[in-house]
Amino acid sequence: MGTFATVVSVASGCVTVFGFIALFVKYGHDKGKDESDKKEMRKDIDANTTDIKNLGGRVNKMELDNAKMVTALSSDMGWIKSTLDRMDRKLDERGAKRCRKEIRLRCKGL
Repeated sequence: MGTFATVVSVASGCVTVFGFIALFVKYGHDKGKDESDKKEMRKDIDANTTDIKNLGGRVNKMELDNAKMVTALSSDMGWIKSTLDRMDRKLDERGAKRCRKEIRLRCKGL
């Protein structure tokens, strides 16, 4: 019975040692995987940061372009408005002349 107890004790010790070794291997594997994931995430974060900065610059450029376009359109609208006002005045003058002419013709006809 003494040899059986010794075999069981040795087997138990071996299983315990293999269990600890397996635990440390698993821990090392997980830690390595975490480090690899962190490196990949860091690369992605750095790429996203660069993209965000570039996007901010592009947005600022677009805002400036839009401001220039609005200014140009505003001046064009002013020109169009002044042209329409001049045309309206000319039409009013022609209409007034025509009306005076018709009144004179009617008065002469009486």
